[in-house]
Amino acid sequence: MTAPPTADVLFEEASGWYFRLHAEDLTAAEMDAFAAWLGQGQAQDDAWQEVQAMLDGLREPARVIRRGEQANWRKPLRRWAYAAAVLLAVGLTVQNTPWLDRLRADYATGTGESRTIELADGSHLQLNTDSAVQIRMTAGERQIRLLRGEGFFDVNKDPARPFVVQSGDGWVRVVGTQFSVARRDDQTRVQVAQGKVEVSAGSGTPVYLEPGRAVEYQDRNLAHAHGFDPASGFAWRQRQLVFRQQPLSVVVSELNRYWPGKTLVLGDALRNRVVSGVFEIDKPDAVLKALEYTLNLRAEHYTPYLLVLREGNAS
Repeated sequence: MTAPPTADVLFEEASGWYFRLHAEDLTAAEMDAFAAWLGQGQAQDDAWQEVQAMLDGLREPARVIRRGEQANWRKPLRRWAYAAAVLLAVGLTVQNTPWLDRLRADYATGTGESRTIELADGSHLQLNTDSAVQIRMTAGERQIRLLRGEGFFDVNKDPARPFVVQSGDGWVRVVGTQFSVARRDDQTRVQVAQGKVEVSAGSGTPVYLEPGRAVEYQDRNLAHAHGFDPASGFAWRQRQLVFRQQPLSVVVSELNRYWPGKTLVLGDALRNRVVSGVFEIDKPDAVLKALEYTLNLRAEHYTPYLLVLREGNAS
């Protein structure tokens, strides 16, 4: 006899359904699946009510945080102290939490999703997977705050209104150009496709980037500028990922950003095996088959959300 799911498992399932039901690409089949899950019994209904009460209650505190952030856009210490106070008031401790970033954002994407937004000035922003931004347009400046993820910016030229992207402890400032900003944990990477951008972090000297150049910064420390391959760096915009002589661990880490669940690689030898190829983001089965047969590995599904790659012949 199968043991009933624990309260923690039911809470996780209910939380997953909550965010899926709020997604723009929700399908009829998923709605039917949710109804079937909810109809399993009182335990599922109780978990659903608990999640709704908690997350619906966070919407107004999140709006309060956002208003406080916008009012103190250039005062990060005061801003985050204010946000922390609100979160403590509702009994939460949150770090790098996707749903909170999405609640605070003007625009956001879920796992595997890409979205293009036309801004009020006619510029365009393309968001990569699991990304969130806030937007503030004033008479003297166009401001974007990247909360998480990655965005590609195609900026209309307007010398009277500079276009500024804030990510972490740094700023990217342009007049009109094409570039991307990606935020991973505490590190930000800036890559330029056209024009020229100014990147600042801390009190050091800004770095000026031209097409084909990139730079990273972290904790107010700006690294040296370097070249990058635009075909790889911007491939996600065409729903592709390009790898050239990259360890499998790096490839899987990137793929995990686009696919639901988690893929794990067992063994250092396999993790360090080199991969080259062009992979379609929307064709995970084809990607896995390619990895299986080119690297002589075996993919084992333990749940719909856990895949393990290990040494061995493909099945």
